[in-house]
Amino acid sequence: MAFVVLLLAALSGLSGCAPAFQGDKPAPDAVNGVIDLTEWPWDEEGTVPLDGEWSFRWLERGGENPVFRDTTIDMPGTWGAAEPGDGQPLDGSGYGVYRLTILHRPQTEMMAIRLPNISTAYEFYIGDRLAQSRGHPDMDAKRTIPYQAPATVHFSTDGERTELKLIIANYDHRHGGVRTSIVMGTSEQIQRLQLRHAAQELLIMGCLLMIGFYHLGLYILRRKETANAMFALLCLCVAARTGLIGEGFIVRWLHGMSWASAIRLEYVAFVTAAWAGFAYFRSMYPLEIKRIWYKAATVCGALLVLVAVVTPPSVFTSALIVNQVYVLLFSARVLVGLFVSAHRKREGAVLALIGVAGLIVTIVNDILFYNGWSRSIDLLPFGLLFLIVMNSFIISLRFSLTYERAERMSSQLLEWNSSLEERIEERTEELRRSNVTLEEAKTELERLEQSRAQLISSISHDLRTPITLLRGYLEALRDDVISEPDQRDQAIRSMLGKVEGLNFLIQDLFDLSILEARKLELSLENIPLSYWKQRISEQYSLEMQSKGIVFRCELDVGSGGDAVVAADIRQMDRVFANLLYNAIRYTPEGGEIALSLRALPERGGVEIRVADSGPGIEPADVAHIFERYYRKDKSRTSGPEGSGLGLAIAKEIVELHGGRIVVRNSESGGCVFLITLPARA
Repeated sequence: MAFVVLLLAALSGLSGCAPAFQGDKPAPDAVNGVIDLTEWPWDEEGTVPLDGEWSFRWLERGGENPVFRDTTIDMPGTWGAAEPGDGQPLDGSGYGVYRLTILHRPQTEMMAIRLPNISTAYEFYIGDRLAQSRGHPDMDAKRTIPYQAPATVHFSTDGERTELKLIIANYDHRHGGVRTSIVMGTSEQIQRLQLRHAAQELLIMGCLLMIGFYHLGLYILRRKETANAMFALLCLCVAARTGLIGEGFIVRWLHGMSWASAIRLEYVAFVTAAWAGFAYFRSMYPLEIKRIWYKAATVCGALLVLVAVVTPPSVFTSALIVNQVYVLLFSARVLVGLFVSAHRKREGAVLALIGVAGLIVTIVNDILFYNGWSRSIDLLPFGLLFLIVMNSFIISLRFSLTYERAERMSSQLLEWNSSLEERIEERTEELRRSNVTLEEAKTELERLEQSRAQLISSISHDLRTPITLLRGYLEALRDDVISEPDQRDQAIRSMLGKVEGLNFLIQDLFDLSILEARKLELSLENIPLSYWKQRISEQYSLEMQSKGIVFRCELDVGSGGDAVVAADIRQMDRVFANLLYNAIRYTPEGGEIALSLRALPERGGVEIRVADSGPGIEPADVAHIFERYYRKDKSRTSGPEGSGLGLAIAKEIVELHGGRIVVRNSESGGCVFLITLPARA
């Protein structure tokens, strides 16, 4: 279907865009109401447009004693757009008489003149004979009957001179006059030209009607697809407009249709087609074209249709620029939406973008043409036909993908049916493993509950002991058991130490609860590894040296170079304090603590390694060392009387940074903590 439409569009485009004459010789122009065709070879060059300077009489004032102004005017041209020879502008409505003298050789065969749509009533004379008329032109607006349709006039030329007179009256349209060329040729040439134009319009109308009813049928079969209804309405409206302009087939078929009804229907079809096109693309790409735009298009379109229905033609045709702005504005919005859709790789968006871009080009051409700003032809049907071709490709693409998905699903269903027993067995095994996992989780929860109970007992003991000592000191001070000044100072210092230990314990518990709830907000900075290495070395080197411990802080530049980490430096200082003080406590004098930093470019992260040469960790404790509320005498502490929460806090801080911390015993003795953090891209 898409190929057929594309072929028809190409053939129609070639015929519609062809000029009125096909030869290489340039056609002569009329000068001061005379055109010389004595040297024009009709058989070789074909038809000729009667363009140029015609004699023109313009009715300045009507009534019993009408007053005319004699001048010249360029053909083709509409009143108001074409400037007469005397330089005085014309109104869009009025009464004018055109005259042209044609000089030619005597012709033995019948000649013909092709008259286009002329706004809005005319009489055409060859010599003194009325050869053709459309409507009834009159100097009085009330007696003028408008009507538009192209016509062909056949005549014989016995002499060497033919006089043409064209009387035009327009009181109902925004622009009177002749928009396109009047063409002269032999009867056979003009007949071919007329048939070509008629075939072109009928071909376009037929394509649009067929495609419109096809999409209407799709909508009737599947009401949820409103895009099909909108596209059908777009095609049918443009088909109706095509039948009303140009050859005017609809007006000719419906003999009772007046010119006013036809022009109203044309404007209504123009606005409705624009609204339907916008609604179609909005339903296809709702994420890129918001609903507020659809509401605005609907309201504006309804107002324009109402104006075309209730006001006289002279009013709503004068407001054509408003209709054109409406079409351009919402066409541009569709174009922007499709550009965004194509950027997001929506299905069919690129093809739709190409089709709409081509349609907008033809819309701009028609706006220039109907405003008299350029000489062209009505290209909107071709633009829509091009859009339909693109839409056909989109539909074909979607159907193809739908069939592909259906075939894939069918294949999968067959595969699942053939392996159903295996899948049931697999699901049964998965359920069994899930039960085992749940049982393990239950055991783990019981262990954690026991650990919590131990924690409460431990905390109670940690609180009770310093409180008991504080109470003993206070009672001794009260009863003057401690009376010596030195003893009092020592007692007070002891009490302050116990109070400080309690503060540390309470602060650790508070910090751990915030970290577990993930309520701590990190203040991230870009920290290069080289800066981090220098910072840690400066903070701990002297203290390690004073305790007789060798401290090595190294940066492995390697292939990753000096990587950068986004970290909260204050919180990470707490992590290193817990790890390094824990290592200091269990590293004997003369031992070694090593901290190394290196980038892991293949994993997009960094690794920090803290190793000591102490006795290591009991294998039974390795799996529990980071557990919440787990405490062992020989693990985790940040000082001589630590709370036992240091490594739990360190683990929560590292995970809050998106990292991971693990521990293992080194083969050469001691333990190793490994921290991995994501590197900044």
